[in-house]
Amino acid sequence: MKKENEMALTKKQFEAISDLFETGGDESKVLEKHKIQLSVWLKWQRNKDFTDEISRRMRSLDTQGQILIVKYRPLAIAHLISLCSNENSETSRKACLDMLNLMINGLKSAESPPSDEKLLKIKPETASKLLAVLAEDAERKDPDWGD
Repeated sequence: MKKENEMALTKKQFEAISDLFETGGDESKVLEKHKIQLSVWLKWQRNKDFTDEISRRMRSLDTQGQILIVKYRPLAIAHLISLCSNENSETSRKACLDMLNLMINGLKSAESPPSDEKLLKIKPETASKLLAVLAEDAERKDPDWGD
Protein backbone atom coordinates (compact mmCIF):
# COMPACT_ATOMS: atom_id res chain seq x y z
CA MET A 1 0.00 0.00 0.00
CA LYS A 2 1.19 3.52 -0.85
CA LYS A 3 2.17 5.74 2.06
CA GLU A 4 0.70 9.25 2.24
CA ASN A 5 3.89 11.07 1.16
CA GLU A 6 5.08 8.36 -1.25
CA MET A 7 4.51 8.80 -4.97
CA ALA A 8 3.42 5.83 -7.03
CA LEU A 9 5.58 6.68 -10.04
CA THR A 10 7.94 4.32 -11.78
CA LYS A 11 11.56 5.07 -12.49
CA LYS A 12 10.65 5.41 -16.17
CA GLN A 13 7.97 8.00 -15.34
CA PHE A 14 10.43 10.03 -13.23
CA GLU A 15 12.99 9.89 -16.04
CA ALA A 16 10.38 10.91 -18.61
CA ILE A 17 9.35 13.88 -16.47
CA SER A 18 13.00 14.91 -16.03
CA ASP A 19 13.58 14.70 -19.77
CA LEU A 20 10.37 16.62 -20.42
CA PHE A 21 11.85 19.55 -18.49
CA GLU A 22 15.32 19.13 -20.00
CA THR A 23 13.88 19.24 -23.54
CA GLY A 24 11.80 22.31 -22.83
CA GLY A 25 8.54 20.35 -22.92
CA ASP A 26 9.17 18.44 -26.17
CA GLU A 27 6.93 15.44 -25.60
CA SER A 28 7.81 13.77 -28.91
CA LYS A 29 11.50 13.64 -27.95
CA VAL A 30 10.62 12.16 -24.56
CA LEU A 31 8.35 9.54 -26.10
CA GLU A 32 10.99 8.59 -28.66
CA LYS A 33 13.87 8.48 -26.18
CA HIS A 34 12.00 6.31 -23.66
CA LYS A 35 10.08 4.30 -26.28
CA ILE A 36 6.75 5.32 -24.78
CA GLN A 37 3.59 4.88 -26.84
CA LEU A 38 1.33 7.88 -27.13
CA SER A 39 -1.56 5.96 -25.52
CA VAL A 40 0.65 5.21 -22.49
CA TRP A 41 1.77 8.86 -22.29
CA LEU A 42 -1.86 10.02 -22.36
CA LYS A 43 -2.72 7.51 -19.63
CA TRP A 44 0.16 8.84 -17.50
CA GLN A 45 -1.16 12.37 -17.97
CA ARG A 46 -4.44 11.30 -16.37
CA ASN A 47 -2.55 9.91 -13.36
CA LYS A 48 -2.70 12.30 -10.39
CA ASP A 49 0.76 11.36 -9.09
CA PHE A 50 2.26 12.00 -12.53
CA THR A 51 0.60 15.40 -12.95
CA ASP A 52 1.36 16.33 -9.34
CA GLU A 53 5.08 15.66 -9.93
CA ILE A 54 5.04 17.84 -13.06
CA SER A 55 3.22 20.59 -11.15
CA ARG A 56 5.68 20.33 -8.25
CA ARG A 57 8.62 20.77 -10.62
CA MET A 58 6.94 23.69 -12.36
CA ARG A 59 6.39 25.43 -9.02
CA SER A 60 10.03 24.83 -8.17
CA LEU A 61 11.18 26.37 -11.46
CA ASP A 62 8.83 29.30 -10.95
CA THR A 63 10.29 29.90 -7.49
CA GLN A 64 13.82 29.76 -8.90
CA GLY A 65 12.83 32.29 -11.57
CA GLN A 66 11.32 34.63 -8.99
CA ILE A 67 14.50 34.44 -6.92
CA LEU A 68 16.58 35.41 -9.97
CA ILE A 69 14.26 38.32 -10.75
CA VAL A 70 14.50 39.63 -7.20
CA LYS A 71 18.27 39.14 -7.19
CA TYR A 72 18.85 41.13 -10.40
CA ARG A 73 16.10 43.74 -10.01
CA PRO A 74 18.44 46.37 -8.48
CA LEU A 75 20.93 45.90 -11.34
CA ALA A 76 18.16 46.27 -13.92
CA ILE A 77 16.85 49.42 -12.24
CA ALA A 78 20.34 50.92 -12.10
CA HIS A 79 20.81 50.16 -15.79
CA LEU A 80 17.47 51.76 -16.68
CA ILE A 81 18.39 54.86 -14.70
CA SER A 82 21.68 55.13 -16.57
CA LEU A 83 19.84 54.71 -19.89
CA CYS A 84 17.59 57.65 -18.97
CA SER A 85 20.66 59.84 -19.52
CA ASN A 86 21.58 58.19 -22.83
CA GLU A 87 22.54 60.52 -25.69
CA ASN A 88 20.13 58.73 -28.02
CA SER A 89 16.83 60.45 -27.26
CA GLU A 90 14.71 57.43 -28.21
CA THR A 91 16.70 55.12 -25.92
CA SER A 92 16.46 57.68 -23.14
CA ARG A 93 12.71 58.12 -23.68
CA LYS A 94 12.06 54.37 -23.65
CA ALA A 95 14.18 53.88 -20.52
CA CYS A 96 12.29 56.68 -18.77
CA LEU A 97 8.95 55.14 -19.73
CA ASP A 98 10.13 51.76 -18.48
CA MET A 99 11.20 53.34 -15.20
CA LEU A 100 7.83 55.05 -14.82
CA ASN A 101 5.99 51.82 -15.55
CA LEU A 102 8.19 49.98 -13.08
CA MET A 103 7.61 52.59 -10.41
CA ILE A 104 3.84 52.74 -11.01
CA ASN A 105 3.41 48.97 -11.16
CA GLY A 106 5.67 48.52 -8.14
CA LEU A 107 3.57 50.94 -6.12
CA LYS A 108 0.31 49.29 -7.23
CA SER A 109 1.50 45.84 -6.23
CA ALA A 110 3.00 46.89 -2.91
CA GLU A 111 1.20 45.59 0.15
CA SER A 112 1.56 48.90 1.88
CA PRO A 113 2.73 52.30 0.68
CA PRO A 114 6.53 52.51 0.69
CA SER A 115 8.25 54.64 3.28
CA ASP A 116 10.60 57.41 2.18
CA GLU A 117 13.59 55.10 2.72
CA LYS A 118 12.09 52.49 0.38
CA LEU A 119 11.33 54.91 -2.45
CA LEU A 120 13.71 54.80 -5.37
CA LYS A 121 16.40 57.45 -4.95
CA ILE A 122 17.13 59.19 -8.27
CA LYS A 123 19.04 62.29 -9.24
CA PRO A 124 17.01 65.46 -9.85
CA GLU A 125 18.10 65.50 -13.52
CA THR A 126 16.79 61.96 -13.99
CA ALA A 127 13.55 62.84 -12.23
CA SER A 128 13.15 65.84 -14.54
CA LYS A 129 13.67 63.63 -17.58
CA LEU A 130 11.13 61.13 -16.26
CA LEU A 131 8.58 63.89 -15.74
CA ALA A 132 9.31 65.37 -19.18
CA VAL A 133 8.78 61.98 -20.81
CA LEU A 134 5.58 61.47 -18.85
CA ALA A 135 4.30 64.87 -19.96
CA GLU A 136 5.33 64.17 -23.56
CA ASP A 137 3.56 60.80 -23.47
CA ALA A 138 0.42 62.36 -21.99
CA GLU A 139 0.49 65.08 -24.66
CA ARG A 140 0.75 62.46 -27.41
CA LYS A 141 -2.36 60.74 -26.06
CA ASP A 142 -4.27 64.01 -25.53
CA PRO A 143 -2.93 67.03 -27.47
CA ASP A 144 -5.13 69.39 -25.39
CA TRP A 145 -3.64 68.04 -22.13
CA GLY A 146 -1.18 70.91 -21.53
CA ASP A 147 -3.63 73.71 -22.35
